[in-house]
Amino acid sequence: MTTVTFKTRKWFNRLSLSVTTKILWLLSRIVPYRIGVRAGGCLGFAAYYLLARGRKRAIEHLSSVFTDKDHAWIRRTARDNYVHLGKAMLELMIMRSSLLEKQFTFRGFENLQQAYDQGKGVIYVTGHIGSWEIMGIALAAAFPLSAVAAPIEPRAVNDMILRLRSGLGFTTILRGKAGAARELIRIFKENRVLAILIDQDTDVEGAYVDFMGRPAWTPTAAAQMAIRFNAPVVFGYTHRGDDNRHTITVEGPIELVRTGDDEKDIIANTALFTKKLEDAIMKHPEQWVWMHRRWRRQQ
Repeated sequence: MTTVTFKTRKWFNRLSLSVTTKILWLLSRIVPYRIGVRAGGCLGFAAYYLLARGRKRAIEHLSSVFTDKDHAWIRRTARDNYVHLGKAMLELMIMRSSLLEKQFTFRGFENLQQAYDQGKGVIYVTGHIGSWEIMGIALAAAFPLSAVAAPIEPRAVNDMILRLRSGLGFTTILRGKAGAARELIRIFKENRVLAILIDQDTDVEGAYVDFMGRPAWTPTAAAQMAIRFNAPVVFGYTHRGDDNRHTITVEGPIELVRTGDDEKDIIANTALFTKKLEDAIMKHPEQWVWMHRRWRRQQ
């Protein structure tokens, strides 16, 4: 593929995504919640068959992890994964504060409350499992919450997500944005909850730790800040039930590895957090982002 062809395709994909997002945004203003979630599932189902590259990657990743499963299970799980993500996208657009309480149940709420009551801020470690955006909205209804995230391309999609999050109660700290470091420090001074997703191979400071039997480049910010600010850490995730309601599970506060060697402790704690996330994904494999290039870099 020539450079011109690649750039043209990339531009067209971004334009298509921007237009689709605007159309979905307009429709979400008038569509009832239950119908919208079902429609999202239909979109996800269609996306599974239309987006060949992502489908192939999801199947490859599932096959490499679940070596004891047959091909039919792998393909069904990959398809269910797309259906779930389609639902997650639409329900975020449709969600209203008045609907929120009916759509989720907490398990381990007291664990987060215990961490928060220490008054030092809380690091909430999670990943792209279940409907993580709905989880953020539910947490923000009970605690002052901020989340660290990378800007999304195209900008129209990024702006829409930031607008939705802000309207439903929590703020986003964009990595690399001017003032982001000061805002992070302020979170601990103001006793806020900071959500950090650690399950993607992104261009941030990190380390290789085991993830599903293979070394994966993993962000270390959660462990770094826990050690630097002596802040309690909890692990949380959400999963979708058959009735499309969400269960949010919170564990902790987590007992951190503290040997006095900060560099080794950061890696050890990052591995600890990652293992908790892996266990959650294995319980609900159809609800993680298998099309992500999680093992993009190799040691």
